[in-house]
Amino acid sequence: MDNERNLMTTTEAARYLGVKPSYLYKMMMRRAIPYYKPGGKLCFFAKEDLDVWLKRVRVKSQDEIDSEATRYLAGREKNK
Repeated sequence: MDNERNLMTTTEAARYLGVKPSYLYKMMMRRAIPYYKPGGKLCFFAKEDLDVWLKRVRVKSQDEIDSEATRYLAGREKNK
């Protein structure tokens, strides 16, 4: 990866995401992942965009779910 331009090729991006290049191409065709296509042919990816994409759907831990449930039930008790 060229740190000066801070963009990755498709192969580098696939390696960074831990997926096969063919899967990355599929996501690109579905427009499920952001990328840049400056010359109309080669595609590039910004690390920041890939990091945001990786973090887009966070699954809560059981402790977080339990805490939310406790707060919700405590709030309902106050309203009674």
